[in-house]
Amino acid sequence: MLEQNTSNPSFIILLERIQRVIPQIMFIWILLTYIVTAVISIYSIPLPLWLKIPISIIIQGSRFLAVFINFLHDPRIYKSEIPSKIALFATLLALGELIFTLVENDATFAQNAAVGLFFSTIILMGYLLEIHFMKMGEMVLSQPKQAQIKVEVKKNGLSQPRMEELV
Repeated sequence: MLEQNTSNPSFIILLERIQRVIPQIMFIWILLTYIVTAVISIYSIPLPLWLKIPISIIIQGSRFLAVFINFLHDPRIYKSEIPSKIALFATLLALGELIFTLVENDATFAQNAAVGLFFSTIILMGYLLEIHFMKMGEMVLSQPKQAQIKVEVKKNGLSQPRMEELV
């Protein structure tokens, strides 16, 4: 939590709001990168469309479940290193699919490079968010539950810290 000795209570309130919303945005962003990766798979796999769509969804759904499996139990008791390896493997697989797709494309080298950089950035940033989210989630879940200071805004615009017990 933020220290309460900052002279600007509005800044404290804004930062605490950001702290509350960033994990949800990060999780949604990770899911969006899974969707982009699935679309790349659908575009690159040389199979009929009725096979490509479910296969791509199954691959990305399996990635999601495997990567976030450590959140099913208490990480203080058991923590597997396999999810981070699966995330890396799935990222490398998606980058490989992207490369093979671009090789078959009839565009110029510059066009392929631009498309490759664009999609590889999305894939790699999704991987980095995924790894960071896993580490932060495991850290939060492995800590003992404790009292937390919350800032409450009164009608006069002043903030008043109060203690809340985590559930």
